[in-house]
Amino acid sequence: MSNLKREIEKIKIPKGLHERAKLGVKQAKHERGGKNFLFNKLVIPAAACVLIVSTLSFTPVGAAIKEAYDKIFESKHIDDPGLKAALKDGHGQVITQTYFDKENEITVHFENVITDNAETKLLFTFESETTNLEPYYIDIFEGSSKMFIVTEDGGRKELKNIGWGSRHYNKEENKVATALSFDSIKEYEGQAIRLEIEDITIWNEGMDEIKTVWPVSFTLDKTYITDREIVELNKEFTFENETYTIKQVEYSELETKLIIKGSDMIYTDEDGVQYQQKSKLELQFLNARQINPGSGYTVAEGKSGVFLNASGERINPNFSKGEVDSELGTFIMVFAPVKDRSNLVLEVGDDIKIPLSK
Repeated sequence: MSNLKREIEKIKIPKGLHERAKLGVKQAKHERGGKNFLFNKLVIPAAACVLIVSTLSFTPVGAAIKEAYDKIFESKHIDDPGLKAALKDGHGQVITQTYFDKENEITVHFENVITDNAETKLLFTFESETTNLEPYYIDIFEGSSKMFIVTEDGGRKELKNIGWGSRHYNKEENKVATALSFDSIKEYEGQAIRLEIEDITIWNEGMDEIKTVWPVSFTLDKTYITDREIVELNKEFTFENETYTIKQVEYSELETKLIIKGSDMIYTDEDGVQYQQKSKLELQFLNARQINPGSGYTVAEGKSGVFLNASGERINPNFSKGEVDSELGTFIMVFAPVKDRSNLVLEVGDDIKIPLSK
């Protein structure tokens, strides 16, 4: 009990600056046109070792630890509104494992995993008494970091990113809180699995990397979020003389996702090669985005953008889901989850309102 009590007391709500500036600069450049089981086959550097491995059920102690951890990921420092909503509703599986990367002198606290049939979120923090973690990222979007799932039969598969994820660096504690978003692992329900984070991305003057493996092993419990509801719409509207079609809307406890095709989403060069380009609709969507020190990407109040309106309640975009992969000519627009879907409207700018019902 004393060790658990100390762990709880160590967890604080981050007060440092949100370390998202590097990613913001890179994204801005882009927008300007610049382009608990061990496997026999598991290989971990000998210098690295597991200190604590424990998967907590919802006992009073486990619940207390979960509540303390969730204060980090529900705070304003994490810019993923869907994640915060899911945690407040009690979704996810508490895994609470600590791994010590001896070679790099980094302690990793794995805390929670949430998955549905479309994506997974892994919540963890890492800290060090000797290594400055300010430029340390687990960047599976455009860095050198990777995420793998290893199954009991020895199979190993890479899991791709979904959006950027969310990150906060606490300078006072030299501690990073990270919520990674990647492919769904729901198909492994009831199985003993291991997730492996491979390599740390260093964003400083340029990009560098540190070779390492951070493993977390658990049996995936039936704590995933319910299946997504998909509504086929095929609703057409015009914005700034361009035509767009809302193909479908996906509803889940993590997000509300719109799949949209448009007349200005494809650029064809002189050789006939086609590329995805930012449409007028996407630029309008990004118009309300700002980078806030300490809280990442947020909505700039008073600026025109693209929002959802659910019976008079504004539903904000989830800007941490930037650049989600889509097919050519398609824009995926992600918002916070919606509970009241009976009177949902897409608002584009000040004048365009499209009901999201059949």
